[in-house]
Amino acid sequence: MSRGDSAPAAGLRRGDIDVLAAGWITVIAAHAGAGASTVALAISDAAATTDRRVHLVETAHPRRSGLIAAASAELGTDAAGAWRRGSRGRVTIDRCVADVEPGGWPALPISEEPTVTVLDLGLPAPENLAQLAAARTRTVVVCRPTVPGMRLTEHALSQLAEQPVVVAVVGPARWPPAVHANCVPRLRELRSQGRVIRVPVDRRLQTAGLTGDRLPRGVEAAGRSLATLLIPAVPPQPRHRHRAAAFQPGAAGEIQ
Repeated sequence: MSRGDSAPAAGLRRGDIDVLAAGWITVIAAHAGAGASTVALAISDAAATTDRRVHLVETAHPRRSGLIAAASAELGTDAAGAWRRGSRGRVTIDRCVADVEPGGWPALPISEEPTVTVLDLGLPAPENLAQLAAARTRTVVVCRPTVPGMRLTEHALSQLAEQPVVVAVVGPARWPPAVHANCVPRLRELRSQGRVIRVPVDRRLQTAGLTGDRLPRGVEAAGRSLATLLIPAVPPQPRHRHRAAAFQPGAAGEIQ
């Protein structure tokens, strides 16, 4: 469902992991091809429907990007040419540009400061997974219901033992018997707590990838379930009409 987690996320190698803000939502793949970009977008879209402004940042190289076509409008790049910005309703999406080294995380204008920040970190390198464990973020581990997927999920969960973690399992509602047999204790514990959410596989997304269109209903529903677990409830905020600033050079479900 996503191409963005087929290799270790380059963004975590630049030292930015040390400046992750408490309360950010980090989405990682337990293994290649898990679908982290789809899950990150589903969470972002769900948060945006509650009158929150959302900033979704993808660290993958453009050749591995799962969000390359997810924006409904492109807004250009920053002054350093390191981040390319797009908009998707109340979601602002920033993606890495080629091989330019970002000097840090992309910032939004003060008038557009987000209330929710989601980082699509893809498949982190082992050393970066250990660094992520020390950050004070809320983490979503994305996996597929396969025996190798369970084993790799166990490794990720063991590294994130001190973090509030949610698991997104992309696949059918009923797991094969071999997958149940290899379900690790930490994952069973999270399931008993309602912190394992199923994300259905959608044929259209498998063919076309993520676009500026709405996500399929089943994926949207999974995004809402994940957002409910990850984002504290807040009273509805009054809507203010304003024109979004252009990003121009120089601008700063239950598993059975």
